[in-house]
Amino acid sequence: MYQSEKQSLSEKEIGNFLAVDSGMVNKISIRRLGTVVEFQKVGEDWNVGDRGKLYLTEKGAVQPLADLAHMMSVGEIISSNPDKQMLFQVDTITGNRVTFYRDGNELASIIIGKAGADNQSTYVRKPESKDVYVAKGNFVRFLNRPASGYRDKTLLTIDTTQIATISFKSKDIDYRIGRQDSLWRIVPAKGEPANANPQKMSNLLRQLAQIRWNNSPPPGDTARPNFLQPTVAVDISMLDGSTRSLRFVEQGASENKSYYIQSPSGDETFIVYEYVVTNLVKKPDELK
Repeated sequence: MYQSEKQSLSEKEIGNFLAVDSGMVNKISIRRLGTVVEFQKVGEDWNVGDRGKLYLTEKGAVQPLADLAHMMSVGEIISSNPDKQMLFQVDTITGNRVTFYRDGNELASIIIGKAGADNQSTYVRKPESKDVYVAKGNFVRFLNRPASGYRDKTLLTIDTTQIATISFKSKDIDYRIGRQDSLWRIVPAKGEPANANPQKMSNLLRQLAQIRWNNSPPPGDTARPNFLQPTVAVDISMLDGSTRSLRFVEQGASENKSYYIQSPSGDETFIVYEYVVTNLVKKPDELK
């Protein structure tokens, strides 16, 4: 079967398999195993529906999927036997049915199965057909993730040139850093103030410029993190008098430590991995 797959791609090719102009596509749905993920284009940006709301998607996460509407190329037919559809994961149960729309009107639909043996191709089938093809490109990487997996994971963006002070507090540390002209001054709750190392401060500010979350809590997560008593608190005061706050609550005790963090609006909870916190929160001596 792998040999015939290679022959099908080299002997005959059908371009623009779905015959749709991707510029016309402003909605995409992915259906698999009873779940549905939907994307909508708002202006020039793709948004994904997650838990009843629309959220901006990660840059480059959806457009390659939309481009399949006109860029998909396939070789010759691999199989027309319905009994083999599950083998290629292009059946109605295990396959990903991707549908392209324009203003609610369906333009085309394709069932995307597993990757080919070369990991550079994918088995596909049109829903109304029994014919299975091998398409050029590995499309699996765009699929098989929850809606949150497509979201823009930027939690907070800060113009670090406008920061006045940064405060850090946990069970092990309690200090603030203040801007003094071109220098940064470390002021611990106990102990003597000291100047921060410029290069180390530059690295810290780079971490602060954009805070990103890693995951959403799984549907079965019943934890209620107490952000009023966080494991780590970071408070940022800006030159214009506004403030930004980050509250990290350790997610239980495990070998792979992670933390809950709350969205700036307070209506969502996310998970960040330990490296996010360790790269951001330093002991005073580590900044000297």
